[in-house]
Amino acid sequence: MREVITLQFGENANYVGAHYWNLQEAYADEHRTGELFTQRSNKPSVPRALVFDAVGNFGAQALEEDLQSTGNDEIDEDQALWAGAKEVHRQPLYPKHTDSTQPTRMRFWSDFAQTKLSPHAMHVVSGVEFGNSLGEMNTFQEGLQVFAGTDSRGDVLEGNFRAFAEECDHLQGFQVLADAFGGFAGYGSAFMAKIRDEYPKAPILLYSVGRTQPARQLRNVQLMDAAISVATNSEIVSMS
Repeated sequence: MREVITLQFGENANYVGAHYWNLQEAYADEHRTGELFTQRSNKPSVPRALVFDAVGNFGAQALEEDLQSTGNDEIDEDQALWAGAKEVHRQPLYPKHTDSTQPTRMRFWSDFAQTKLSPHAMHVVSGVEFGNSLGEMNTFQEGLQVFAGTDSRGDVLEGNFRAFAEECDHLQGFQVLADAFGGFAGYGSAFMAKIRDEYPKAPILLYSVGRTQPARQLRNVQLMDAAISVATNSEIVSMS
């Protein structure tokens, strides 16, 4: 088996990714193989993908996965550090809309997603700790800063990424969907550079995704970001 790991960085990339996996799911009903999907005994087959985005962009998908990963609201008394009374406050689930005839009801890329992802696929990235003074991650450079800060606390390739890689019999390479500009363009670029150091001979296929009409007030910044992204990634990826 020649497996492929998919990485998605940013809101624009994840909109495309949602439709991509929908198509793969429709085709895989009769032809599912292990190149893109996990093949684990006694476990459902899910995309071999890791998804990175801001917390506000996951919508219902993140909340569903959070409920699955946490189980219920009971707290383990043996592990709890607080001995007093405990209360759990949970935000109501966003309704997941699947009616494509009413596009105005679609708020998040996850509203379009029909494919079930792994509970460990979701990765929330925030600039609060390592970004600018406002905690934002709007530029390529801010994305690099957030990645450097995150990586300094522990190797970002450990955990879920390493688990996907080590279960592969013959890792064929990586396909990456990343925002063409903005913080996730920088974050994704730094992540790919880390992969290149770890897997120097593995092919990396990059799809840069951006809006066709950038916001007017950020147009110059986004165009500069896109140029920096292309120049930086051209030294990392195999094809884009």
